[in-house]
Amino acid sequence: MVVSGSRCRGLEKAGSDLDVVVEYKGREHEDDLFNAFNEDGLMIGGIKVDINPITEGKTGTLATYLPGVESYLAEKQAMQKAPAVEAIPEKIVTLTVAECGEFHSLGEFHENIASVEEAIAVWKSIPPERMNGIPSIGINIHTEGTERYEDVEMDILSGKVIDLEVLDYVPDITDDPKAIEVIAELLDKLPDIEVRGSLEKWQAAILASEIDQFSYDYDTYQYQDTVEDREAQVANITEDIRNGNTGYLNDFLNAVISEGVREGITDIFGQGVEIDDSEAVQTARRAKELLDKLAEYKPLAKVEELEEQNYNMIDNVLNNGAEKKEKEQTKGRISIKEKLAEKKAVIEQRDKAERTLPEKETEKKSQREM
Repeated sequence: MVVSGSRCRGLEKAGSDLDVVVEYKGREHEDDLFNAFNEDGLMIGGIKVDINPITEGKTGTLATYLPGVESYLAEKQAMQKAPAVEAIPEKIVTLTVAECGEFHSLGEFHENIASVEEAIAVWKSIPPERMNGIPSIGINIHTEGTERYEDVEMDILSGKVIDLEVLDYVPDITDDPKAIEVIAELLDKLPDIEVRGSLEKWQAAILASEIDQFSYDYDTYQYQDTVEDREAQVANITEDIRNGNTGYLNDFLNAVISEGVREGITDIFGQGVEIDDSEAVQTARRAKELLDKLAEYKPLAKVEELEEQNYNMIDNVLNNGAEKKEKEQTKGRISIKEKLAEKKAVIEQRDKAERTLPEKETEKKSQREM
């Protein structure tokens, strides 16, 4: 007899059973014996047990039967370790320049511009004396395998203004990391342009998604065991990044880098694997890229600057003026905690005085109180 099946190999799922294979010699037919063994629905610990009798004359002996079982289970395990990855169509981000932002068909219109530098150069080259409207620089996102009319396209720069607030209504752009990078580069290379809004919240969300995906790829089984709601997980990471609570993210990525370096050394010097072919090295590189992005992300500095302006502050200490004002307003006040402590002391003093009175006076006092 041998105990086998998915319950012994970490392949169990809801409703899976436990297989017990029994080799026997006798005249009973295998199917009849199977029905006799399993007609009562044997359960052990809430798990359904299937007893499978085999004979040398029909199914074979355990020696011939087990290799097939081993091969089948090994194949199932391999399928679980390497889940099928659905191909995601590639998105191509380019820029456009229009002489007339309101109607691109009027005047010059340039599309499929690959770089921000080229788009700015084309935008500046349009003679202002013959402009048919307000010049613009736009962004275009094309998904491979789709028609061009399905592209996502929107002007980012119009005249001398970059309006980022309107991006709230275009998730196809804000959900695309490459598109956000292009817009950020456009902001960086046009410092004199008026900017309305900020990219900060989308940059945080994209970085959070990248870290979450890396965590999933790094240890898929542990991720599935610990994360119940992936959307909530990304939202929590986004909030932590925006608030600067990234200590645990830094620790995780640094630990991955350290482990990747150790395993990479073994791959390269122990097994002769090329450095670019080492999965451990590639994982460490990816973790380092995310660590660098976390280090470059400085949302709190921007928030402090805005708060400093709101409070007319002249240093870099957030809310110091507000704190001083609050202290002046609360000066001389007694907190609720202090009031309770004072009340308690008064009651204790009164009780102590009552205990020192003669018994008769205490009785009269009690009657008067009643």
